Amino acid sequence: MSIRDRMTKSTDSTMKKIAEIVLSVVIIGVTLAFGGVQPIAYSLMEIAIFATALAVLIHQVRAGRIGLPVPLWASLFALWVVLELVPLPLPWLSRIDPARILPAALRTLQHRATAWVPITLYPHATLIYLMKFLAYLAAFILAAWVYDSQQKKALLIRVLIFLGLFEAAYGIVQYLAHWQQIFWMKKVYYTSMGTGTYINHNHFAGFMELTFPFMLALVFYHYQIWQDGRRRGPARVPAATTSAAGVQALFYSFLLVVAIIGVIFSKSRAGIMGTVFVVVFLAILAQLKTRRKVWAIGLAAFVLVAVAYGLWIGLNPVVARFEMFRGGVSYLETEGRLSFWKATLAMIHDYPLTGIGLGTYVYGFPHYQTYFLNFLLTHAHNDYVEIASETGVPGVLLLFVPIIVLLARMIHAFITDVRRYRTSVILGCIGGTAALLIHSAVDFNLRIPANALVFAVVLGIGYKAACLERRSEAHPLADNRHQTAATKR
Repeated sequence: MSIRDRMTKSTDSTMKKIAEIVLSVVIIGVTLAFGGVQPIAYSLMEIAIFATALAVLIHQVRAGRIGLPVPLWASLFALWVVLELVPLPLPWLSRIDPARILPAALRTLQHRATAWVPITLYPHATLIYLMKFLAYLAAFILAAWVYDSQQKKALLIRVLIFLGLFEAAYGIVQYLAHWQQIFWMKKVYYTSMGTGTYINHNHFAGFMELTFPFMLALVFYHYQIWQDGRRRGPARVPAATTSAAGVQALFYSFLLVVAIIGVIFSKSRAGIMGTVFVVVFLAILAQLKTRRKVWAIGLAAFVLVAVAYGLWIGLNPVVARFEMFRGGVSYLETEGRLSFWKATLAMIHDYPLTGIGLGTYVYGFPHYQTYFLNFLLTHAHNDYVEIASETGVPGVLLLFVPIIVLLARMIHAFITDVRRYRTSVILGCIGGTAALLIHSAVDFNLRIPANALVFAVVLGIGYKAACLERRSEAHPLADNRHQTAATKR
C-alpha cells in the first residue's frame, strides 16, 4: 500500500468517526427533544445531517472516488415527491388527477387554460416533508457508510442501546412514581402512562421497539461465546472469556427486561403486541441458528421473570387497556381508527396514482371526514394508508416494498452468515425493522422525526451488514476495505 493510499484510508477513517459522532449526537438530541416534533428540533436535525453528508461528499470528491451507498428505490421515492411539486397545466392535471380537490383560490383559475398547478394540495407542507425524508435518506446513507462489523464496539449501536435504556427507565419512573413530567414540562396528555421524553405513549413504545432488539442481539452474541466455552476440544474458548461472556449475557438480559417493562408501562397495546411478537420471532430465528436447548430454556426463563415482575408490581391498568377490545368492531368504530382508515381509503380511491401530496393529509382529509367532525385529524394512525393517500399507490410501493425486501435479505443473511457479531447486529436490525413495520399499521411512528431517523439508521446498519459487507467478501476486488475470508469473530 502506497503512502497516498495510507493517508486516504486514514482520512476516511477520521471522516467516518466524525460522521458517526454527529449521527449519534443528532439521535440523542432529537429523541430527548420530545421526539423532535417541534420545528426547531427537526430543522437542526436536518442541518446537521445535510452538513455532514455534504462534508463527506466533498471529501470523497477530492479523494477521487465516491463510495456512498445510495439506495435506488428511496431516491426514486424522493423524485416522485419532487414531481408532486412541479406545476402542471390545469388541463393535464385534470386528466392525471380527475378527482382533484382545488382550493377556492384555484377554482377561479379553471377558465384559464394557461393556469399551472402542482399535484400537491399544499406545496409548502410537501416541501417540509420532502426535506425530512431527504434527511432520513442521508442518515441511512451515512449509517451504511460508517458502520463496520469488524469494529465490535460500534458507537451507533451503543447509543441506541443506552438511549433506549434511558427512555425505558424514564418511562418506568413516570409510571411507578406518578411523576408525570418531561424534564421541566408537566405532562398534559397520557398522564397515567410512561412516555419517556415523548409526548405520546405510542411513539415512546415505537422508539423502544427500535432499540430493545439490539439488547437481545447482544444477549445472543455473548451467549454464543459462553456456549462455545462449554465445549471441549482445541477450539474451546478460554475460561476467563467464557466467564466474562456469561456475565455480559446476564447484564444485557437485565437491560432487556428493563426495556420491555418500559414498553409495558407505556400501555401502548400495539407496542406491547409488537414487542411480544418480535421477542418470539427473534428467539425462533436464534434457535434456528444455534439449535441449542439452552437458548430456548434461557428464553423461557427470561419471559417468566419479566411476566412475574410485571405481575408483582401490578399490571391491572395495562390489562384493562386490552379488555377494551371486547367491544369488537363497535369499539374500534368508537375509538376512531377504523373510521379514519375507511375515510382515508376513500381518499386513496379518488387519488390512486398521485395522491394529494406528501405531508398534506391534514388538509385533504376533512373533505372525507364523516366522524368526529369537531376533531382535526392530522394523521391517519396508519403509516401505510397515509403514505398511499399522499403519494398514491406508486409512492407507497416505492417506499415500503424495498424495506420489506431488505428485511427478507437480513433474515437470510442472519441464517446463512457465520460471523457471530455481524449476525447478532443483523438480528437487532431485523427486530427493530419488523417491530416498527407492525406498529405502523395502527399508528404514525414514521411521522415522528426521532423514530423515523432511528428507523433509517437501523435500516442503514442492516443494509451494510447484511448486503454490502457480504457482497464485498463474495467479490473482494469490488471493495478493498474488507478481507475475503468470512471467518467467525
